[in-house]
Amino acid sequence: MGILHDSHFWVLLATILFAVVAWKKGRAPILAMLDARTDRIRKDLEEAARLKAEAAALLADIQKQQRDAVTTAQNIITQAKETAARIQSESATKLAETTARREQLLMERIARAEAAAVQEIRTQAADLAAKSAEILLAEAMPKRGAKLVDEAIAEIGSKLN
Repeated sequence: MGILHDSHFWVLLATILFAVVAWKKGRAPILAMLDARTDRIRKDLEEAARLKAEAAALLADIQKQQRDAVTTAQNIITQAKETAARIQSESATKLAETTARREQLLMERIARAEAAAVQEIRTQAADLAAKSAEILLAEAMPKRGAKLVDEAIAEIGSKLN
């Protein structure tokens, strides 16, 4: 029986023959497929590297924008505090000026009211004195009227000379 009748031999021979035919006929397409896959993987890696670089640039840009935004926000807050302090100072100054002005106006009104009251008291005192003089003259006239007229006439002569 020999080796030609052994089934293992034929399986081995068929496998070797299949491998040789597959290598001869399938090597180019397999290598082309592997080359294409290698090229696709290389392109994917290059694309990933490009995307990574873009992402890093975008991250750096966003971080710069964030720093700028923080700086701008701090500047706005500082300016707002300064403006608030200035407005508060101006308001305090205006309040003090307004208070002083109103106090001055009130003092002037009080002085005018005092002057008016003094003038009214003087007017009433003058009216009262005139009224008293009138009453005194009215009472004294009947008693001394003729005598006063004679004395006044006598005095006129001496005053005219």
